[in-house]
Amino acid sequence: MPKAKTDLDLWMAEALASPGDAALSIPVPLHVLFGEAVDVARFHKAYWKPEVKDGKVVRRGLEMAANKKKGSLLTAKTGEEILSLQRAAVEAGTRYLLVVDPKKASPFERGQVVLDEITATLEWLFDDGVEDDNDAMLARLGKAHADDPATADALALALDDYAALAAPHREAMDGLGGFDAAMLDEARALAAALRAHPTEAAGLSERAREALGLRNKLIGLLLARVSAVRAAARFVFRDRPDIVREVTSAYGRRRRAEAARRAKKKAGAPEADAPIVDAPLPL
Repeated sequence: MPKAKTDLDLWMAEALASPGDAALSIPVPLHVLFGEAVDVARFHKAYWKPEVKDGKVVRRGLEMAANKKKGSLLTAKTGEEILSLQRAAVEAGTRYLLVVDPKKASPFERGQVVLDEITATLEWLFDDGVEDDNDAMLARLGKAHADDPATADALALALDDYAALAAPHREAMDGLGGFDAAMLDEARALAAALRAHPTEAAGLSERAREALGLRNKLIGLLLARVSAVRAAARFVFRDRPDIVREVTSAYGRRRRAEAARRAKKKAGAPEADAPIVDAPLPL
């Protein structure tokens, strides 16, 4: 009996044939992208067809923006393709981690994982319904790093800052939601390593570079389809910002809002809640 094909098997040839050198630059952490991809696929399914009542269109549908030309990324199957590519990219990422030598690989990706774990655990620990100094300090760190570039130095600073905030709460965090307090020590070591070795793929074996390249190309295919759905939504629902908001990146909105607040504060203007505008996103 032939082995059932995985999502990675289904997309392997197209990913490898896609143009580019497999370099990857995305404006959100991978776990955010993978989560938002599911939301975009769900949006595509819900809004693909127009809503018709008594023979009249009362709400447009994404299919009204579909380009019938061969090769268009916006089709009735785009939502399913997004979910399949997300699964394929996750599988490819796992394969990469299994072949990469942790002693030679850059600590950049591991640093992102550790930072996410520390941040999520702190947020849960401090979320006790009472606004206190802990909440204020966590909020200040969030603002300070809201518009960090995706660089080794920026990640190193964030790791140091969040590890310092978490240090007094080490005992309370250990085991909370499966968090390992040893990550606080690892964060410091990763920060130092990031400053010493800022490039990501340096020292990778040929096999690891190929695995990383495949994962990145799959993410590129995923990004293209997510972007296609979001762009179509902005056009089709240009008179319905409430619908467009459903498909835009919540992570991106938060970053833009924080950037706007920091810009106002730097300019000396009275700080107020910055409006969250659903401007076009790079995704």
